[in-house]
Amino acid sequence: MNSSRAVSWMRVAVGVLLSLFVANTSLAAPPTLAEIAASLDAGTDVRIVCFGDSITGAYYHTGSRRAWPDWLRAALMGAYPQARLQIFNAGISGHTTVEALARLERDVLARQPQLVVMNFGMNDVTRVPMDAYRQNLQTIIQKCGEAGAAVVLVTPNTVHENEARPNSKLEAASQIVRDIAAEANLKVVDWFQVTGEQRQNDSLGWQLTMSDDIHPNRHGHAELAQLVATAIAGRECSLAGVPALADSLQNTARKLAAGQPVHLVAMPPFDAIFADALKREFPNADITVTTWPVSATSIGELVSWADGIRGLKPDLVVPAVPWKLLDGPPESVILKFEAVLNRCFPFGGNAWDVAPIHPAVLDPKFTPSEETRRIVDQILTGKDVRVVSRLADSPEKPEELIARWVSEQLAALPSRWSDLPETNSTVTLPAQEWPHRPGPRTITALVHYPGKSVDNINASTGLMLTLHNWGGHDCIGTADPQTLADTLNVVAICVNYCQSGRHDAIEAPEPYDFGYLQGLDALRALWWMRQKLHENGREFADGRIFSTGGSGGGNVTLNVNKLAPRTFTAAIDMCGMAKLSDDIAFNLPGGSSLNARWSNDPASPHYLSPDAQQLRFLGHPDHVRAMKSLGQTCRLTVVHGVDDATCPFADKQEMVAAMQQAGLDVTPRYISKDDLDGEAFTSSGHALGNRTKIAVGIASQWMATNERPALVRPTRTDFELRDERVRYSTPNGAWIISYATGFPVGRFEPNP
Repeated sequence: MNSSRAVSWMRVAVGVLLSLFVANTSLAAPPTLAEIAASLDAGTDVRIVCFGDSITGAYYHTGSRRAWPDWLRAALMGAYPQARLQIFNAGISGHTTVEALARLERDVLARQPQLVVMNFGMNDVTRVPMDAYRQNLQTIIQKCGEAGAAVVLVTPNTVHENEARPNSKLEAASQIVRDIAAEANLKVVDWFQVTGEQRQNDSLGWQLTMSDDIHPNRHGHAELAQLVATAIAGRECSLAGVPALADSLQNTARKLAAGQPVHLVAMPPFDAIFADALKREFPNADITVTTWPVSATSIGELVSWADGIRGLKPDLVVPAVPWKLLDGPPESVILKFEAVLNRCFPFGGNAWDVAPIHPAVLDPKFTPSEETRRIVDQILTGKDVRVVSRLADSPEKPEELIARWVSEQLAALPSRWSDLPETNSTVTLPAQEWPHRPGPRTITALVHYPGKSVDNINASTGLMLTLHNWGGHDCIGTADPQTLADTLNVVAICVNYCQSGRHDAIEAPEPYDFGYLQGLDALRALWWMRQKLHENGREFADGRIFSTGGSGGGNVTLNVNKLAPRTFTAAIDMCGMAKLSDDIAFNLPGGSSLNARWSNDPASPHYLSPDAQQLRFLGHPDHVRAMKSLGQTCRLTVVHGVDDATCPFADKQEMVAAMQQAGLDVTPRYISKDDLDGEAFTSSGHALGNRTKIAVGIASQWMATNERPALVRPTRTDFELRDERVRYSTPNGAWIISYATGFPVGRFEPNP
């Protein structure tokens, strides 16, 4: 062979070998947990697969719809609000590491995860030799690593002693997991050790985390989720404020809305009460009722009857175990009450609804022991559903309470919310009940599109509330919505919220809301628009959500920022009230001329409690710090005249100082006579001037130019986060703004 040709062939061969070597080594090494945490923090895509058996899958133990992988996501999203995180649940009941190996490629590696969290062993100890268990785990770890996925191992949990799965066998399996983790330098979440210590040190507390002999309930799953999240993040992660699922009647509601028959299985008297409440909402409903008898002398008899529930093929199951059957040895009550609830749910999935009733709903005057009450509360909340409960000292009759609860549940039905209009229009939306006028309530939202048509919405179009003044309606006293829509490329929304119009705001006897329900109403309108745009496949700029308002509308703008601190990109308060001061609340002399018509007499139906008054203090130091800790996103501009006596300037200075002290992004623009330009600003008092020009002048700074990008919020909204972390403590309890259903629902929870 010619020497030059030989050299050429050698070069080709070396090149081929080199390329094969590079190809073989080009598979990225699995990321470290620190690198995964950094990706979460940076907002880059992260995929996690949770791989296991029934303790990973979503089955009746937790309420059939969510399990610890879902709460892992909630915990990580709480720690990293900007994260782009996907978590896949690959847990299947009854599986061992043998089945795990068989489905590894399909259920795990095909997802291309950066991390696999693996929890097997509970079934392996019943039929897989421990040497094979060890080998299977090692093979799964190897294959995950070759695919570029890191692995976190989880030991099985401690169980009630039973013949099939004694704790001694689970301890042996857990030690194998620990040994493998040590050999492979992997992180292990030692759930067996944690639950074993709980069982030893607080046996009753541990039992309240268990659904049956071997499966943890929602509390146990939440504990595991926090342990795994902490292992990934390298710092403590919390699930505080993450509620149970709120859509407790989703299947029932869907069938009723479609005119289909519904099968209700319920304990009396809730068999009749629930049927009546549903027919109140759907008068022509076809409801078949199967009564679950409670004449039993023990809870064990209820368990026996419940064995047949799944065979009844219900649409809604309403367990309502009375206090009298929950009085007994704690260990027995826990096991049997859990057994009753377990049998109410589908084995897995959400084929029907379950609405557990707290015994205090039927018998509020019964006084159980503190231990019994704690046990009942823990067991009921151990399922991932919204329990029907009674607030302390609530005078509602069971029929009234159930009717209100059902109405609230059905408010999330798509059929209850108006469709997206094609052109500028006014729509009617359901609203939260106003205690001063009990019963169903609606609000109207006035929609203004760019160019007056929904077809003009594009990927840069934002959303903006523009809110009317105290005593006004529609868009009075705020920036002109069509000007905002056309100039700023936003869908501008005015809202006729609670007490809009002169009569309800000024002349009627009821006290003026002063921003709380009004803020919730405005947020519901915003949620509706955002939801409908998504449902209709309309691309828009979800990171551009704004609010403005004048006078009372400025107050509501400040309130929506407080009630939804993770939603707004920017907001403009124009001369809004900063707090419900005593002079405004009780019409005292020497202060503002505003009269909110509240009473300081606790016996009055118009009594203003210290808790309600503090919620309406927009510069409350503890509350603005809470907003900051939640990751408040809003760039707030406060425009206020120094000579404003209607909404006192000193109150606004106090609010701004507190917000700045807490680290919020707030810019004051205090208008004196020297700032009057005869166009935008014509007064240093309450009027200010042309509020449209003021708002547009400030908001134009948020728009993209050649020199700067558009102002965009990088994180998820409160609507998306669907939690209950927005809470403000007051002397006698806390105000919670729940986003469990997406739109906000406010409530006050008194201290125990």
